[in-house]
Amino acid sequence: MNIVVTFALDTEFAPWRKLRAFKRASVGEWDRWYEARVGAAQVRVVVTGVGRFAAQRSMAQAFAGEPAEACISAGLAGSLKPVYRLGEVLVARAASDPNAAHFMHSDEPLLARAASVGARVVERFIVSDHVVGTTREKELLAATGDAVDMESLYILSAAAHAKVPAVAIRSISDGVESDLPLDFNRVFNERGEVSLPKVLRQLLANPGRLGGLLRLAHQSERAASALARFLDGYVQEISRSPLETIAKADAIAI
Repeated sequence: MNIVVTFALDTEFAPWRKLRAFKRASVGEWDRWYEARVGAAQVRVVVTGVGRFAAQRSMAQAFAGEPAEACISAGLAGSLKPVYRLGEVLVARAASDPNAAHFMHSDEPLLARAASVGARVVERFIVSDHVVGTTREKELLAATGDAVDMESLYILSAAAHAKVPAVAIRSISDGVESDLPLDFNRVFNERGEVSLPKVLRQLLANPGRLGGLLRLAHQSERAASALARFLDGYVQEISRSPLETIAKADAIAI
């Protein structure tokens, strides 16, 4: 079984990469693909970069080669509701932009199997065009969604265009009750990667925010590790059964 898994950042992927010794499969300067055998599945991980344009650029070639039988949009997310704890793995029935003008659903069999192995089913991930960093903005988005990220909608859309079943899964790295310590909209480079010089410039201007940044880094590492453990079990589970049989077997899970 061939499965495509996406992450926006290397740091989100790092714990799973270490667990399974993924090897880089791409040679292009812009392409970041990794491959490993996980259970009965051949997994291709695509590190897209942050945001819509990075995700769309990366996904243009993500389904080249051997046909994929499933796609998992994975990574970290900010909670929009206080009931979701740090490090909790959520699987969303759908992803949309904040105004629900663009809306994509997760594949029901993949959703059911994610729930059966421990993910919490939620209604919707809100996919923002910028980093949502304040409690106030998170509270406003909470009326229509459960967690916020910047790529799930575009990954699900690309998978649908390629006729590949897909699901959106995220681990919570920051809660609704806290503001982010930096303006993360100003830390990414043209590839959608975190630029260390840009981070350092903000810290030099606001040294008191270092403690908050270190706490966020610790929370993100915990959330990424929880996601890695979940994905490793989840991929092994879905590779054991043809996807068309999962919906009947696991309908009770959701």
